[in-house]
Amino acid sequence: MMKREMSDAELLEICSSGGFQDIEIEEEDHSIILLDVPIQHQSKEYVRLTLSEPTLYDVLGAAQVIGKRPSLQSVYDSQIVLVAKAAGVPQVVIQKLPSRVLDRAVEYVTAFERGARREMNDPEMMDALDLRPEKIMIFREAIQGGGKEFSEMKLREPSVAERRRFKAGEGSGTIEAALRAEMSLVEEISEWHRAALLRLPISKFAEAADYVTGFFIPGPQTGTAFLEN
Repeated sequence: MMKREMSDAELLEICSSGGFQDIEIEEEDHSIILLDVPIQHQSKEYVRLTLSEPTLYDVLGAAQVIGKRPSLQSVYDSQIVLVAKAAGVPQVVIQKLPSRVLDRAVEYVTAFERGARREMNDPEMMDALDLRPEKIMIFREAIQGGGKEFSEMKLREPSVAERRRFKAGEGSGTIEAALRAEMSLVEEISEWHRAALLRLPISKFAEAADYVTGFFIPGPQTGTAFLEN
């Protein structure tokens, strides 16, 4: 008995979005953390944490907690704040978590920025720098801010004046100051409303910030090492 030939439609079905449903390998969703012991807070029971990518606003708020002189406690407190924001739950709920659950949550929410930032210790970093005169970022979902919607971000190499203002902004040397300096630089170059920038997923902001600050990274010395960049 001859095997029935499949029609074109049947063959092409596997290429459709629905055709892979039965053969996809299900991956673990690390954004959801189930709690072995539910946490009670103000007559509400929490049985899971549902984490989302932090925004620039969330990360900036966590950086403020660290303050001018980072300590082990202030850094830990900032992680509590960041996870609470990413999970959309009160900080007191996070404080009641088992410590290793918080560690898992911190690993998840910080991976977005960590994965988007350049690795400063990478020996091949200079070769990987994006030094194109212009970079355009497109957003599938428009970001709102200042009564407008932003779906495209145009970036370019900063001017000397813009770089000077950036240096002044990061002068205090704190994590918060560095973030604010990057935000001001991206805001000035992109002409986005600040509220829209603050709503950006942190990975997208990190991509934009790394591009505009990449022009500030010095190349190999050429005999004028006494001059600071």
